[in-house]
Amino acid sequence: MSHGLTLGQDVLDRLMPMHLCVADCGLIHSAGPTMRKLMPPDAQDVEDVFVEGRGAASGHVIGAIRAAKGGNRLALRLRHHRRLSLRGHVVAPGFGGLLLNFCFGVSLSEAVAVFGLTESDFAPSELALELMFLQEANRAVQQELARFNRHLMLARKDAEREAHTDALTGLLNRRGLQAAMQNAFEPQHGTPGFALAHLDLDNFKQVNDRMGHAAGDRLLVEVARVLTRTVRARDGVARIGGDEFVLILDGAWTCQALTDIGTRIIQGIEDVSPADCNVSTSIGIVLSAGYSADAIDRMLEDADVALYRSKREGKGRVSIAPLPVAASPSSLQGLR
Repeated sequence: MSHGLTLGQDVLDRLMPMHLCVADCGLIHSAGPTMRKLMPPDAQDVEDVFVEGRGAASGHVIGAIRAAKGGNRLALRLRHHRRLSLRGHVVAPGFGGLLLNFCFGVSLSEAVAVFGLTESDFAPSELALELMFLQEANRAVQQELARFNRHLMLARKDAEREAHTDALTGLLNRRGLQAAMQNAFEPQHGTPGFALAHLDLDNFKQVNDRMGHAAGDRLLVEVARVLTRTVRARDGVARIGGDEFVLILDGAWTCQALTDIGTRIIQGIEDVSPADCNVSTSIGIVLSAGYSADAIDRMLEDADVALYRSKREGKGRVSIAPLPVAASPSSLQGLR
């Protein structure tokens, strides 16, 4: 048993907000409310609205629509927004012309953004809203994961920085010095080695004994400022305990250049010494030639030996250690 079914325009608009009623020649008779948002205001023919999904030239759209009347799926793109594709089907409703009904495929999210579509632009039975929800939920999860990963990375960097930093002076600590020396043995852009300077303050105990440990801490902070002002930004400065400091001086150095920078450091520390305490510093320096990343401890020990030679010879001076036996003849050129 069958009955004729006639649907008014308002019913079509509610059931199929993305429909088009067109003549066999392609002339547009009417369009659903959502479809009207996608169409140019002056569109009169399907060729004004669409191009074929394959991007064919004008004049082929109505042919694709007629071909889909036999049950084939119709795929078109908006002429003025060709990244946006629509899929649909075509029926002959029995009152002349063709009835087209569309939905968005993978371009749903972009279409919503481009045309400002809302829930009211889709039929209640349309799954587009559920798909949009899933896409938005997935995007929110991805953004939250990215934010969490950034936070984790920053927290890890902060923890590493704190683990490598002296709390009083803000310089590298002993662990940070070890890491910096490892990096120095892996030079970038062909940088030819480095020099390692070990400093120990002379007469520092007098500051603590006469003025208290707070004054001693203030002096250590001042010494750190002297060192960071004297060396370059790419050099390393560390406090490895008490009143001992170590410098990693990047690049090739002559004995005279190392003596000059050591002398400037000594003068700078003497300038910030409290009155009547006569604080200065003794410095021992070694060059990285003849050492390797596996010999960091030996290099530090040799710098320490050079430092105590400065102490024995009267303090407030610079001593440069001879190169290790393992140094090659070419590495001696900078010292001649």
